Amino acid sequence: MLGRFDDLEALAARRPRLVAAAIAALLVTLVAWSAWNRWTFLTSSPYPMGIDGYFYPLQLRSLLDHGTLRYPSSPLGFWLMAPLAALTDPMTGAKLGAALFGALVALPTYAVGRRLGGSRPAGLLAAALATPSAGSFYLTIEFVKNGIGVTVAMTYLWLLLRAFERPSRGRVVAAAAGFAAAVLTHKFAAGLALVVTVPAVAVEIYAHRTSPRWRWLAAPGRLLVGAAIVGGGVLLLSVGASILFPDRFLGLDELHLIDRMFTSTARWEIPTLQLGRRTMWLGHEPAIGGVLGLAVLGLLAARRWWSGAPRLGWRPGTGGAAVALAALAVLVALPWLDVGDVQGLPFRLRIVAFVPMALVGAAAAGLALARVTPTTRATVALAFAVTWVGLQPPWRDEGVVRAHPAMVSAVIALDGALPDDAMVVIPERHILFMVAWYTRYPAWLHPDHVPEAHRWRIMPLAFIGRDSPLDRALMAARAEPGLVAPIGTHPRHPDGLVAVPEATWRWVLDRLPERARQRFQRWPTI
Repeated sequence: MLGRFDDLEALAARRPRLVAAAIAALLVTLVAWSAWNRWTFLTSSPYPMGIDGYFYPLQLRSLLDHGTLRYPSSPLGFWLMAPLAALTDPMTGAKLGAALFGALVALPTYAVGRRLGGSRPAGLLAAALATPSAGSFYLTIEFVKNGIGVTVAMTYLWLLLRAFERPSRGRVVAAAAGFAAAVLTHKFAAGLALVVTVPAVAVEIYAHRTSPRWRWLAAPGRLLVGAAIVGGGVLLLSVGASILFPDRFLGLDELHLIDRMFTSTARWEIPTLQLGRRTMWLGHEPAIGGVLGLAVLGLLAARRWWSGAPRLGWRPGTGGAAVALAALAVLVALPWLDVGDVQGLPFRLRIVAFVPMALVGAAAAGLALARVTPTTRATVALAFAVTWVGLQPPWRDEGVVRAHPAMVSAVIALDGALPDDAMVVIPERHILFMVAWYTRYPAWLHPDHVPEAHRWRIMPLAFIGRDSPLDRALMAARAEPGLVAPIGTHPRHPDGLVAVPEATWRWVLDRLPERARQRFQRWPTI
């Protein structure tokens, strides 16, 4: 009988390891399943997908051939994808990197969710909410660098919370390196790091205000000084990077986006994008995240008036991070956000709404289940995670931009059709990167970057307008003696894709009605 009790005690001692091993197996399965779904979707087309689809193989080709990026950009995401491109080719490597690093968001999301939710099952729930989410899948297709940035930013948050748990020189250095990695990856990653770091570190400093190291912060009113120091430090780092590399990092030039965040018209359905009759929902994740954020803030506020309110035993900094993420989730879900601009900050925020949704979901689950037994908590969280993942479609194509085969053939036909010293200006970045990939012509969005003597303007019919004054003027230029005729390469329309030298372009502009002339002289870009 005594031997049996010894066996039971040994089994109980091994249980945490068994639970950890089971959750690790589930996480690996989740990452593999998600990466495979993303990969099979990306390879369902022979061309890159997304409006910036050709941008990534173009950058990787330049990195492998010359050691530098073709266009200024935050570099870390491309460095991470470069080994995959070297083992395969730039286009395959870009698709592999998008699929793999997008799916890997499960691991740091689990680690952060575990700390916010107070248990491994809560972390698994966070990973289950984030990994198959519509927003995460959309980033893999349309904004690969942003998708990698989310994974890096979540890794940084995990390192930050670890430093709060058991401060040491190594953990603080690791968290600082994680923040630097976020800044080097994407502007949103840097922004997310700032939004969470400033309140989390400020609350941690305030909680230790009586220690000798922080005694000068003893007065509660000086909490703002600590927040200002932390915020000022990270802001100086960001501003310095944005001055040295203005096109790559988060800087003060991004503040203009805040001016266009809100509108007086409330959209209570909380769409991700609303352009006329075109609406993107992305799984209603902004709305779900907003509800979960309100739930967390409500449960935390209840502790001031109700002694029986659930508690998770957070470190002060962890609690500050949870409040910041909950507030971010609520902000993203505000119905007055102006989501009618594809270049606006609200649209970008709602694409990544799955980040606060997943993390505050773990916190909400931890708070709501704080008083039940660990076995019940684990069962409920695991059942919800498995059910949620099982209900998600393997592929999502909402809002995905695809390369049309006729446009691809038109771009390929441009190769060799222009002078060897030609430098092209293209108003639509999807076609710009496509032209740069297939023809290797130096290509830019704005004409200011290109000398007039070498400047050719390449325009699709969507920019010109079928049977518009510009379309008719381009047709007339083909019959005008003394002009270099526009070169059309599209198989379906002479101006489906047309290349125009600068001198001919000026002749065309002079023959447009005044309003059209002013519009095309400004060279509107998308």
